[in-house]
Parts: sequence; structure tokens; C-alpha cells
Amino acid sequence: PLVNTSEEIAILIGAIKEYGSINSEGKHSASYGILFDKTANTLEALNGTLRAAKRQKKVAFDAELLMMPKDKDVQVVLLED
Repeated sequence: PLVNTSEEIAILIGAIKEYGSINSEGKHSASYGILFDKTANTLEALNGTLRAAKRQKKVAFDAELLMMPKDKDVQVVLLED
């Protein structure tokens, strides 16, 4: 099946809002570990979705590629609602 990136990014953004918290800059932020757990059933390619969302300037995170378990505490920050 063809992956609908915008739909997957919407799922990702929803998960950041639902499971994350508001950081010191007032932005929604969730750790990669939480997103990994919570989207396991809905996002087949979380890393692909994260990279696409980062390219579209929707999220920010300090890594080229996030890997479990070493990056479980890396924060994925929502840049826009």
C-alpha cells in the first residue's frame, strides 16, 4: 500500500500533542521512546515519518536517525500546530 505521508505526519503530530508535554519554549514535545511505543500500531515507519516531518519543518530533533533504545530520551519538538 502506498504510504500517505501527510496522513502519517498528522498521526505523529497527534501523538506528540497527546503523549508529550509543553517545553520551556511553550512547544509540544515528546520523547522518541514514548512516540515509538505509542505509534507502534499506527505508524509502520516512524523514522521515515519523523524525517519527512523534519524536512517539512513540522518537528525538530537533535539526531539524523533516531534508534531505540539509545535515543529513547531524545525530544521530538512540534514546531507548528
